[in-house]
Amino acid sequence: MTLSTEAPTTGCLVKGPHLPTSFIPFTMCATIRDNDGRSFRTEIERLTSSHRSWAPLDVVKSTNTKALLRGAIPQSVHTTTDAGLARYLQDRLVADKDMHLDLVVTIQR
Repeated sequence: MTLSTEAPTTGCLVKGPHLPTSFIPFTMCATIRDNDGRSFRTEIERLTSSHRSWAPLDVVKSTNTKALLRGAIPQSVHTTTDAGLARYLQDRLVADKDMHLDLVVTIQR
């Protein structure tokens, strides 16, 4: 019996070796945008406790209106600039959680 180091071709268009994904670490400062009846701390709890495959987050520090978080995200076109990653994360938070937060992101280089 021989072991293959190539990826299976079922459902794939390209056959080749498994490639590791590079993750880009970042820090994010989230600020409440508007008070729509939900508590900011509840929003941050929802943000960090959910199982998102696109960017796991940990709280570094938080207050009633601001939170500093850190996370990592797979390298992509969104991780080219801090502003691009902030826009991407804001869009994902709105789409996935209906969360409207102002974000300042710093990619750890």
